[in-house]
Amino acid sequence: MNTMIDEKKTFDPIRDILMFRCGKAVRWGLGAALVLLFCLYALFGLGFAGKGPAVAVVAAACAAVLLLGTWRDLEDQPVIVLLCTGFMFFLLLSAHLSMMEIKSGRMANTLTPLLQSMWNYDLLTAMSWTEGSWSGGYLILMGLLSRLETFPWIYGIKLINLVGISFGALAVRRLYRLNGGTRTGSVLISGISMLALTILLNSGLWAHCDAVFSALSLWGLVFLLQDQRNHPWLGCLLWGLAVGFKLQAAFLFPLLIPMFMERKISIRHLAALAAGFLVLHIPMFLDKQSFLSVLGRYSQQITGVAYEGAGLTDNAPGVYGLMLVASVREFSGMGLFFGEAVALLLAMGMVRRGPLSQEQWIRCAILLAFGLPMILPQMNVRMLYLAFLLALTDARNIRGIVIAVLIEMISLLGYMKGVFGNEVIPVLALSLISLTMTVYMIIGCLGRKEEKVNAEG
Repeated sequence: MNTMIDEKKTFDPIRDILMFRCGKAVRWGLGAALVLLFCLYALFGLGFAGKGPAVAVVAAACAAVLLLGTWRDLEDQPVIVLLCTGFMFFLLLSAHLSMMEIKSGRMANTLTPLLQSMWNYDLLTAMSWTEGSWSGGYLILMGLLSRLETFPWIYGIKLINLVGISFGALAVRRLYRLNGGTRTGSVLISGISMLALTILLNSGLWAHCDAVFSALSLWGLVFLLQDQRNHPWLGCLLWGLAVGFKLQAAFLFPLLIPMFMERKISIRHLAALAAGFLVLHIPMFLDKQSFLSVLGRYSQQITGVAYEGAGLTDNAPGVYGLMLVASVREFSGMGLFFGEAVALLLAMGMVRRGPLSQEQWIRCAILLAFGLPMILPQMNVRMLYLAFLLALTDARNIRGIVIAVLIEMISLLGYMKGVFGNEVIPVLALSLISLTMTVYMIIGCLGRKEEKVNAEG
């Protein structure tokens, strides 16, 4: 009987191939073949050969980046695991490619007129555009995009976002591993970060590029949390670039105070952060715009909204969702300073707790990315994009999974109201739920040390 079983095992070539643990050369050869296959599928299967071959090439490059970043952590895994991981990413990328043709009202009413106006001017003027208070990083991308006369602009915007989503997925996986997560869990979490409904809506429906600043913020946090000599420079530089794309990236800046006190960074590293921010605004300086006007773009946006008669919240939950009657003129300035004061208090609480573990750093980052939008004015339904990605990095247990799911649901319900006009849960109730979560996260981040000491005593 044993002889018959052994003979059957030897005549099972397909299984043997799938269970084979290949070396580095064979593994990367397999990856190159899969990327080429995906590129051909995007060209002919999804029909981009006639509409925009560059779309398939960029998507294939994203696939290569995802495989490179993931397979390095799966060196001892059999071929079947590598194939499943590769095809998972191909399907996720295909889901985004299938939404390339969707043109939202934002594209028709905001982005297309902006690009058309930029096209009428020289490149420097386009990249230093003054109308709308756009951030420097986005203006550079939009200015370069406006030079493309034959390539569809909608493709360009969504491809930029696809690149950000791909690099962001790798950063989520890396942070998950730094937080003590398993290899299998990290692959699943990176996949979820690409296919969550709010991620698809943000790019595929609205044509926003929040994935760019989020990927820079996440990778900056990765390098800041790693204990290697040159990584703090790179982490601070990436955070500077992130805030140059969107000032919401500054929500994580309070972490720099406890990092400085724990000697993770120094004053010299903060110079790299400032350099990353300023380099994206070089076109504005060349256009003779003042330094203060560059720094004050967020306050300019608040001032502009105040005179347009908009509310304190753009379909987003938070403190101002509890105010049924309140004007921007009364609370917008106060809300900004109040938010900054709360951020400093949270940073002081982190310093008081003493040295933080990797888990505590990540949970404090989640708290800042989720909690600060709850008390700042003029927050929109996309405010939790970064918070959700950070929450995924802590989804290693029931607590982390529940928080990630709740953040995604809160964000999705905001999208339902802001995009589709369907208020599933009143903003008052959603604000109460969100603020309760914020308080719970504060207690978990800043009150845990005392509980541990009491338990030991």
